[in-house]
Amino acid sequence: MNKIINARADILLLVTRLIIGAIFILAGWAKVSEMTATIGAFSSMSIPPILTYIVSYGELIGGVMLVLGFYIRYAAAFLSIIMIVAIYLTFPMGSQGFMTPLATLAGLIALLGNGAGKFAVKKRSQPVTPAV
Repeated sequence: MNKIINARADILLLVTRLIIGAIFILAGWAKVSEMTATIGAFSSMSIPPILTYIVSYGELIGGVMLVLGFYIRYAAAFLSIIMIVAIYLTFPMGSQGFMTPLATLAGLIALLGNGAGKFAVKKRSQPVTPAV
């Protein structure tokens, strides 16, 4: 019975990674492919160009990392920071503005807590044991 439950959990983690990863790949690609427009849009929110590049390429590369299951805790943590800032910036727009970043953050938090699962390039990080 435990094998069935664990297999389902691994499949659900894979599906979560694929969905959240695809969102970031598409969003990152849209930003990177139109970088001039992205810099303009971000600068209207007082975000400097260097951060625009970091966010744009971070979303693209982070999304690929999620899909592959490669260091997903690092990728999910980095992308979570981006989503927290996105929620902060879109909050004044009302619920229609911040709901997507909020839902995406929820998926990232689930991946942070559970890791990549069995179907990943790099499996769950081994805990670091402190020296005694």
